[in-house]
Amino acid sequence: MTKLVLTVLLSSCISMQVSAQHKGCSTIERSVRGNFHKNSSDTTKGRGLADNYYLWDLGTTIKVKFLSGSKELQDKIKPLAKEWEKYANVKFNFVKSGDADIRVFIGNGNGHDSYIGTVCKQIDANSETMNLDSADINGDAGFLKTVVLHEFGHSIGLLHEHSSPISGINWDKEKLYVEYAKMGWSQSDVDFQVFETYKKSYTNGTKYDNKSIMHYPINPGETIDGYTVDWNMQLSPGDIEIIKALYPVKGKRKNEVTRVNIQNFKGIVLQGNDVKMGISLFPSFDLKTGSKAGKVKMIFKFYDEEGYGFEDEDGTYEENGVVATMRTVLLTANKTIKYNQNNKKDFEFFLPIDQIPYSALSQNMQVTFKIVFETGEGELKNLYTSQAYQFRYPKK
Repeated sequence: MTKLVLTVLLSSCISMQVSAQHKGCSTIERSVRGNFHKNSSDTTKGRGLADNYYLWDLGTTIKVKFLSGSKELQDKIKPLAKEWEKYANVKFNFVKSGDADIRVFIGNGNGHDSYIGTVCKQIDANSETMNLDSADINGDAGFLKTVVLHEFGHSIGLLHEHSSPISGINWDKEKLYVEYAKMGWSQSDVDFQVFETYKKSYTNGTKYDNKSIMHYPINPGETIDGYTVDWNMQLSPGDIEIIKALYPVKGKRKNEVTRVNIQNFKGIVLQGNDVKMGISLFPSFDLKTGSKAGKVKMIFKFYDEEGYGFEDEDGTYEENGVVATMRTVLLTANKTIKYNQNNKKDFEFFLPIDQIPYSALSQNMQVTFKIVFETGEGELKNLYTSQAYQFRYPKK
């Protein structure tokens, strides 16, 4: 069997547009709710919701780079984003060139959105991880502040407060189905992005906060009981309290979970294996764990050249019916582990060749690598998902 080295082709990021005056945030919270392929909008002393699996390490300096926008507008955005630094033990370092964790695109009509927390590190380095709509924020200082605080709140792991499982919002669903249909949304889109709530663990044991900067505005007529929420223009006491608990200057983080930080990902070597009659895969990367140990699954999934998963036929090497090979790994806390570095092949995945359809061996194929953790509530968290790598099995 001929040796095969994987050729890297990075898959493209999603794009989103929502048309409305003073748009809400169009963040797709994929890190929480799985992959969502449609264009979408997201737009008492309480506290907020957060996805603790995608929080930054305490004390992290997060590099931020603008991909577009006038210097005047950029200079207005910077101090607004840095307001989070007063309460969170992280820093935003705005850079003009080189690599950056958060990449901000400012455009006319592109809506507002951001990836959640460290999910941005999984996105192609040439793609934006946050969008700000210049048509919305130019000339309106109050709304600019609202948008920037909201989107940078997402960038450090905060979620939409209107999706709190304890909010008790009585939406007028039929009316909102009609309104969102004007933007091209289906009922399932609205259910997913507006009405669906998170599991209770995302509240971090806190109260519902309708003053949160992360809350949707709720206009008159959108609920059946007359409940409304205006645009929130500043951080609420609850926002400040939750971000201090999640990013403390001293002591331990509240509700720590199993987290991973993948660094130095150099790609994947894929080889034919004559002895085992199959394919061996060797991903090369560094893995840094958080302060809580946990058992994870590392999974390779196989797709055809169009991106459709190879259908599993015997129930042996598969995940959710798609041909896959995986390993279960127990991660210890606060460690950095090197896999297949310096030309070593010390961490192998294997797939029998008969698991791949014979017809696929003569075409381009794709493979993705991901690390999955199952929470105590039975939810599967994609702690890391690689870009799609493309390869072609060699002819004999």
